[in-house]
Amino acid sequence: MRDFGYMEKGQSSSLYDFKLWVRILRISSGFKVPIGIAVALSLGATFAALSVPYLMKTGIDSYITVTTIPVDQRYGGLGKIGLIIGVLISIGFALTFIQAVLLEWVGQSVMHRIRQRLFNHILNLDLSFLTNQPAGRLVTRLTNDVQNMYEMFTSVLVTMFNDILRLIGILVVLYLLNVQLALVMTIFVPLALIMTLVFSGLAREKFRAIRSQLSRINSFVQESVSGISIVQLFGQQRQWYEKFDSLSGEYLSRTLKQIRLFAAFMPLTEFMSWTAVGLILLYGGNLVIDRSLSIGELIAFIAYMRLFFQPLRELAQKYSIVQSALA
Repeated sequence: MRDFGYMEKGQSSSLYDFKLWVRILRISSGFKVPIGIAVALSLGATFAALSVPYLMKTGIDSYITVTTIPVDQRYGGLGKIGLIIGVLISIGFALTFIQAVLLEWVGQSVMHRIRQRLFNHILNLDLSFLTNQPAGRLVTRLTNDVQNMYEMFTSVLVTMFNDILRLIGILVVLYLLNVQLALVMTIFVPLALIMTLVFSGLAREKFRAIRSQLSRINSFVQESVSGISIVQLFGQQRQWYEKFDSLSGEYLSRTLKQIRLFAAFMPLTEFMSWTAVGLILLYGGNLVIDRSLSIGELIAFIAYMRLFFQPLRELAQKYSIVQSALA
């Protein structure tokens, strides 16, 4: 029988599996235009988001802290900058909204195509294969696994590119603002990347453990319902309930482990983010006192630092979604 890439339990694909990515891209090949539009919208939203802290810096340094120009000009300048910031925020909101709707449509369309192909594939499988496979596992492949693929299309492929672009853009802007402060901030980049990679690896293990246990539960429920008359005939209700309770308890345990992992990662990221802000405030404050840095630049630096750690958190989660979808 032809190999369609079916993954037995215990096996997993890799993020670096080139053949699998080719298959995924082939399935979505009919949606190149909407995906390209989504990427363009993502670029526009990123530009709008990164422009706001710089405009804040301009407003502070050019109008708030400057006393050599008339007060009415200062008010007028601040009003113009406030208006520009409002327009950029509105544009960013609109672009993000359109992108989300577009990606939802693409994701649902691609998943519809995958479901149709999977079901048709199952209908044409060898009888020997179907006999050896629990029906619950096949149901999981058609439902839960397809849902994971849907999440990858809608919340990962384009937005992961957006997050990487935002990180690069923030680093470039920080070095343009002040090299000394940017070097201080760069210390946290490898630490954040290491923490993100460690979390992603652990999260992938937890996701796979949860999915394999869910497959066992689905298989057990399907077999129980189809053979319920035999179970009742031999009075095995109690034994079957205890077995289901054991399977369900193991699923709960694995899910709680995943929750604890996420609960630990998010505060760690926040701690690192605020530690970076504290160091920037300490070192940058000294530069402001020495008149080597303006107050606006310091505030913009802190704002960019807060923006920098947000995509790192999102990248870790999306990396896990990709691994779960490719598994």
